[in-house]
Amino acid sequence: MQVKIISTKELQKLIADKASYVLIDVREKNELVHGVIPTSKNVPLSDFGSVLNMSEKDFEKKYKFPKFKKSDKIIVYCRSGGRSGHASEILHQAGYTATNYAGSILEWSKIDKNVKAY
Repeated sequence: MQVKIISTKELQKLIADKASYVLIDVREKNELVHGVIPTSKNVPLSDFGSVLNMSEKDFEKKYKFPKFKKSDKIIVYCRSGGRSGHASEILHQAGYTATNYAGSILEWSKIDKNVKAY
């Protein structure tokens, strides 16, 4: 299945419009020092093997936000789009609707001074 891609402009519009979506940063915790995209939540790709099978209660306890649902519009990103592409595929195979922000941090850093390319 071909994973859908979202552009920087489309993501900016969703954030500005306070649209209904879940933005997941799949980078590892130590990478977050370079900045994050506003509204995003961190669930490292290395956790994806267990995350989808976690109860809502356990998920919220570990990640400090409600577990995303299959009906949610999920957007994933990483540093350069590779890991988020893989995360999108995992989510799709599990029946979720996921879109890859392939530009990820490298693109976002061009429009947000709080985010640094690395």
